[in-house]
Amino acid sequence: MVTKRTAGLPLICLVCGDDARGINFDVMSCMSCKTFFRRHAQKAVIKLECKLDHNCEITRRTRSACAACRLKKCFTLGMNQQLLRRWSVKCSKSKPAQVLKTLDRNGNYLPKPLPLNLLRNDHSTLTKEEWNLLSNIVHTYDKTNIIPDIKYQLEQQSALPPKVRSKVSTSVDVLKYFLSALQPFIEDSPYFQDLSIDLRQALIQHNYDTASTMNCVFIIREMSALDNATFLTSCDVVYGYDIFKYSTHFVSRLESNSTLIKILLLTLAFSTNCSIVNPDDPKNLRTISNTIAVFNIQNILVTMFWKYLIYQYGFIGGVRRFDSLIKYVLELLHSMNERANAQHEQMIDTIVEKTTRSLTIDDQKMY
Repeated sequence: MVTKRTAGLPLICLVCGDDARGINFDVMSCMSCKTFFRRHAQKAVIKLECKLDHNCEITRRTRSACAACRLKKCFTLGMNQQLLRRWSVKCSKSKPAQVLKTLDRNGNYLPKPLPLNLLRNDHSTLTKEEWNLLSNIVHTYDKTNIIPDIKYQLEQQSALPPKVRSKVSTSVDVLKYFLSALQPFIEDSPYFQDLSIDLRQALIQHNYDTASTMNCVFIIREMSALDNATFLTSCDVVYGYDIFKYSTHFVSRLESNSTLIKILLLTLAFSTNCSIVNPDDPKNLRTISNTIAVFNIQNILVTMFWKYLIYQYGFIGGVRRFDSLIKYVLELLHSMNERANAQHEQMIDTIVEKTTRSLTIDDQKMY
């Protein structure tokens, strides 16, 4: 179990970015967000409303402005409503405050923290640097979130005449917006700018298709895009009539904890290769010099990811989640290969080419 003593200070609230006091209802949060969630999560009869179309940015300064978006972010990050009753029972039965600090969320006494070991059932703890990294990843993704822009794009397309709306070029523009959503997240993420220009370009070229497709599935779920007729029309035009069944399958099986998805997306982006391997490819990432830098980043991300899984779900639960996530990525990769689509490949090639060119221009400006 992570405590202030074992994790170090300062900790960062994943909800608003304020200084956190520890894990509350399964999420690292400050006292303000902890109290807010406890007061609002079970008030199902009260429907909180947002005046800005549920797109408010939740920060330390704005967290009190919109309760609806703040509660939505709490649930999105994985705050566990089921722990509210358990938390209340614990508080009412426990007399000394010290007793609460020695119990885990299941009411069991905590064992002495052990070092990370993938082959034993241990209660691993994240370091201060790892908590900060996790928080930075979540906030970077949220900062580059383009769901409001996508919604506007779909509204603009739905206002077009039917003939124009059903054009391939119009549909491609909408879907390209979905596929390009991951680009700013990768470029603004920790470690990316520290790599050489050739490594950054290679990562984009080899990993963008798989990572961006998984991100599309995540966005589709988060904005309920499968309920949007305009979006489905665009998908039908580009991918065919059976895309709804295909998308529904992957959306329904996607990991429910959005924090895990955001970490996994960045891990895929820094993979030596998360696409179908072609050993004869002269541009294989492994042939590029100084790939040790990428391996070091992979090690940092995967270690942090594993510790977070252990903390959230215990050893057995963490293994199951990790296994499920790996199987999901492999199934998605296999399906993408089986359903190869010329228009999809062209969209990806356009995005990758534009991104690698911009990286070169930005690198030249530095000298």
